[in-house]
Amino acid sequence: MKRNLTILFLMLALAGFSQGKLTYGNGGTVYNAEGQKVRTDLVRALMNENAEALALYNSGRNKKTWGNVLFYGGLGLVATNLIVASNTDNNSYSSGYSPNPSEKSNMTAAIIGGAMIIASIPIKIGYPKKIKAALEKYNAGLADSYKLEPKTTLIASANQIGLRVEF
Repeated sequence: MKRNLTILFLMLALAGFSQGKLTYGNGGTVYNAEGQKVRTDLVRALMNENAEALALYNSGRNKKTWGNVLFYGGLGLVATNLIVASNTDNNSYSSGYSPNPSEKSNMTAAIIGGAMIIASIPIKIGYPKKIKAALEKYNAGLADSYKLEPKTTLIASANQIGLRVEF
C-alpha cells in the first residue's frame, strides 16, 4: 500500500510539472505534453501572459503565412505562364514552304513567379526558428512561475485521524 501511494504521488508530481509544456512539430505545428496538436488560437491564449513569447510566436506565424503566399503565388504564376505559352500558337506562315520565325512567348509572369519562389525560401526557412524560440521562452516562463507549494493539513474526527496533502 505504501509503495502504491508513493508511485501515485510521484506520478501526480510529474504530471504537474509537465502540464503546459509546448513542443514544436513539423510545419509550424505545436504539440502539448500529451502529444496532441494544439490550435494556433489556443497557443496564443496560453502565451497571452508572456508578451515576449507571444510576439515571437505571432512573428513566426506571419513569416510562415507570407512564405506560403510567395511560394504558392509564384508557383501559380510560373505554371499559368508556361501553360498559356505552350498553348498559344504564334506561328505565322507565309506563302511558301518555309515558315517565318515566330515571336517568342512573353515569359515575364514566369520570371516574376520564379523570383517569388526564390524570395520565399529564406522566409520559409526562418519561421521555425522564431516559433521554437517563442516556445522556449514560454516553457522557461512556466518553469520560473511554477512553485511547488504543497499544503499539508491534519484532519481529525471522533473516529479517524488523517493527513491531507494539497498541491
